[in-house]
Amino acid sequence: MDTKFSIAIHILVYINETEKIVTSELLAKSVGTNASHIRKIISLLKDANIVDSQQGKKGMVLKIKASKLTLDKVYFAVYPEKEILHVHNTSNQECPIGLGIKEVLLPIFEESEKQLILNLKNKTLESLIIDLYKTYNEQLKRGVKYESSTSRTIQ
Repeated sequence: MDTKFSIAIHILVYINETEKIVTSELLAKSVGTNASHIRKIISLLKDANIVDSQQGKKGMVLKIKASKLTLDKVYFAVYPEKEILHVHNTSNQECPIGLGIKEVLLPIFEESEKQLILNLKNKTLESLIIDLYKTYNEQLKRGVKYESSTSRTIQ
């Protein structure tokens, strides 16, 4: 499985939580990838009307408030037509297993996909950010040191 979804969420959290002018280079440094890859994901988020470039400035803003942006919207932005689980189409129809495997697996796969989307729909970017701050503060208490790349103070 690729990482576009987690990178998209990383980008959105960063955009929401920084007061800096957000560039693909700045995001690439935070994500740990190259700016070209970031621009591809940002393009998907723009197409889905989740982010926009600020007029007259170099940078990006969220078009949907973090409290209203559910993770399913982000998922469908980066994977507009992706089927999560696939049943292979190469099974031998003369084999008893090959004949019935699709019929047995398809309902399981469909239900699993529905549950994933429902879970994502029930989580907002804001709730994810709150969880991120809790994790950050717990790690600080344990003595983990960070170099801040955002300008906000974690609370």
